[in-house]
Amino acid sequence: MAETALPIDRLRGRGLTPASDPRSGAQAKGSSPGSCKLRPRSPCEGQGGRPVNTAEGGRCPAEGVGVRPGTAMAAAPELREALEQRLRDLGIATVTAEHPEVFTVEEMMPHVQHMKGGHSKNLFLKDKKKKGFWLVTLLHNRQINLTDLAKKLGLGSGNLRFADENSMLEKLKVGQGCATPLALFCDQGKVRLVLDAALLEGGHEKVYFHPMTNCATMGLSPDDFLRFVRSTGHDPIIIHFDEDTK
Repeated sequence: MAETALPIDRLRGRGLTPASDPRSGAQAKGSSPGSCKLRPRSPCEGQGGRPVNTAEGGRCPAEGVGVRPGTAMAAAPELREALEQRLRDLGIATVTAEHPEVFTVEEMMPHVQHMKGGHSKNLFLKDKKKKGFWLVTLLHNRQINLTDLAKKLGLGSGNLRFADENSMLEKLKVGQGCATPLALFCDQGKVRLVLDAALLEGGHEKVYFHPMTNCATMGLSPDDFLRFVRSTGHDPIIIHFDEDTK
């Protein structure tokens, strides 16, 4: 099946204003650094157009679409549909809850507390020395120190910082506030994934992530999640953060 390109005007979203300053590393407790306040258009709003099937080859329908400097881009509905199709092709069962836009863990939890399992938060980071990108996926209530994390990853002290939004739009096709490991099917090997071992080994029936939009939360089994990640060509780095507190 030939890949269908998306018109750029259907992929552009709206401006985003970071709720925390990625340059300073400021972080609100319980929130994902780099979360955003969005204006004025929501990714939940319909944008029309026919869906794009990326089952063949597993390639992201937005691949090759440029992001103009200084502009933001919301994930088009086609990207969520492409993700859902990929999961179906892998035989992965999911459960999904639709909810209003959420930008912090505190805002999210009242809408998903009925979904039992491991909820997550995600940090999109950049290694300032080697210019690599990292998606760090943690239990929703996990607090980490970026300096300590950089040392664990062998990057040296102080070499991890929050990446700019245009980089995330380019690599993962989602804006800040929507960071998710489920977007890795859009990445072409530029992003490394770091996983909190507690998500995989905590006895959770399901683990939960945004499906290309912060207007919904999707759950799948830890084994299926890991299978999905590896199907995208990413071999995650799994870290046991709890061992540091013992």
